[in-house]
Amino acid sequence: MTVSYNSDVSSTSLIAFLRLQLRWRGSVWKSVMRELFIFSFCFAIITSIYRTNYFLSDEQRVFWDNFAALFDQTLNYIPLTFMLGFFVTIIVGRWNDIFLNIGWVDNTALLIATYIRGGDEKSRIMRRTALRYLVLTQVLIFRDISLVVKKRFPTLETVVASGFMLESEREKYAALSLGKYPKYFLPIQWCFSLLYDARAQGKIGADVMLNELIKSVGDFRKGLGQLLNFDWVPIPLVYPQVVFLAVRIYFFLCLIARQSVLIDGEKPKDNSPVYPFVPFLMTSLQFVFYVGWMKVAESLMNPLGEDDDDFECNYLLDRNLAVGLAIVDSSEAAPHYEKDVFWGLAIADPLYSSDTANIHINPQIGSAATYETQENEIIMRPHVDTNDMEDGGDDVEGCNPRQLSRFVSVVSVNRNCESRTSLSSRRNPTIIERLRSQFGGSKVNRPGKLFGSSQFSINTAMGDNDIGSCASILGELAEESNKASQGLLTPEEYAGSPRRNTPIDMLTSVPEEDEEAQKTRTSVDLRKWKEMVENEKKREEAIEEKRRKLSRKEEEREEDDGDDVEKKE
Repeated sequence: MTVSYNSDVSSTSLIAFLRLQLRWRGSVWKSVMRELFIFSFCFAIITSIYRTNYFLSDEQRVFWDNFAALFDQTLNYIPLTFMLGFFVTIIVGRWNDIFLNIGWVDNTALLIATYIRGGDEKSRIMRRTALRYLVLTQVLIFRDISLVVKKRFPTLETVVASGFMLESEREKYAALSLGKYPKYFLPIQWCFSLLYDARAQGKIGADVMLNELIKSVGDFRKGLGQLLNFDWVPIPLVYPQVVFLAVRIYFFLCLIARQSVLIDGEKPKDNSPVYPFVPFLMTSLQFVFYVGWMKVAESLMNPLGEDDDDFECNYLLDRNLAVGLAIVDSSEAAPHYEKDVFWGLAIADPLYSSDTANIHINPQIGSAATYETQENEIIMRPHVDTNDMEDGGDDVEGCNPRQLSRFVSVVSVNRNCESRTSLSSRRNPTIIERLRSQFGGSKVNRPGKLFGSSQFSINTAMGDNDIGSCASILGELAEESNKASQGLLTPEEYAGSPRRNTPIDMLTSVPEEDEEAQKTRTSVDLRKWKEMVENEKKREEAIEEKRRKLSRKEEEREEDDGDDVEKKE
């Protein structure tokens, strides 16, 4: 039945390729071997007739060459690639729909186990019987659409003997006569009646639960109905006939068209005995590819049959019954609630095996999440379309002041010290960034004049000097911001800080009180971040201290155990 090869293609390597190609069961070699042998045998017979002097004269051989060349030139009239590609696409889509509707009883079994409560024997019988009716419906349908299941259950008595149906149920099923129409609905009807009785007896707590169970059972029956429809109405016969006939006629014509060896319509100057093998080799490869492609469509047209790659229908029936009964029987069995091993941890960090602990993992992080601006201040201003400006330029001075409904805001970029990416990028600047910092610095395109007010804007950039720890940087920035807000530092002294390389730019946009509020807010934020870093360090030290205490206790416990052993000895 189904051939599993997923472990062979778990990695892309030469060994995996060889393992995949050297398989026999379900392989292209097994599917085309007979046809390839017949084709090669016929090709060899025609070649022996054509190349020996016992059957054809020289004039007849010239006629053969022209006749074969004409065939070879007109073989492209058969659109084999288009026909096979379109046909296989339809077959694979149909195969996928059949697999999706083949029927898995797990979801319905879980709902039955959850909604039909009760630990008594009657409740248990109800759950098991409802589940068995679902699988019985699947058995009855598979008997009519799958040959392997029909061979397993040729009669209803065999279904009773296997345990899917009771004798009383068989008699009731046989008593209903519908002539030529099937009776697949009967077990589903029994299941619905059972669920209704369970609700009437209080086994099901609410009508909403009953509706959910009926909907789940209906979905299961709907999927099995789709299987019946696929078996009832196959792909129109003319389509596979045209495709399969076209492939075989194509290679029948190749027996004649690929016999002569002509280079640009003429025989080769050097009449080597190796030349006749080239058309045979290339035609054989083409035969393997096209016929193997066709065999894919043949095996997938009925995936419920007996081919190597068809579905395991009998296994699915046994599995649904066994797993479904296990689910509905364990409705009352729930483990005791306990704290998990990650209790108390801020972030769960599961362990890895030693073979997988060092394998790189690509986390789910947005492609633009690691972007960081190179400026220490961002100018936020209203958007002005170039079509709305009076002079057509992008300078804010030339725009209409009435269009600027909001003030310009200067936002300081406060980099979080906990960001490892940000810290590493500042500690290890690239060559281009060093050249920029030494010769050009980083500048912000700022508007010239807006509303007549002025503000000192400080643009800082990290240099190549030692920046120290993250906490020290935040502390120094907080102190400088406090001094600047209290008027203890002049703009020249603030700009002359060893951690700032660019001069003070003048921005006549934001009022003075907005500047003071901005500085105060920045200093408060820096103090908060500094406290957050210190609290994080204290928390790590406390965790480390707990680990030390635990290790000491374990050592003392081992020493006590050793002393006890020595005393006993």
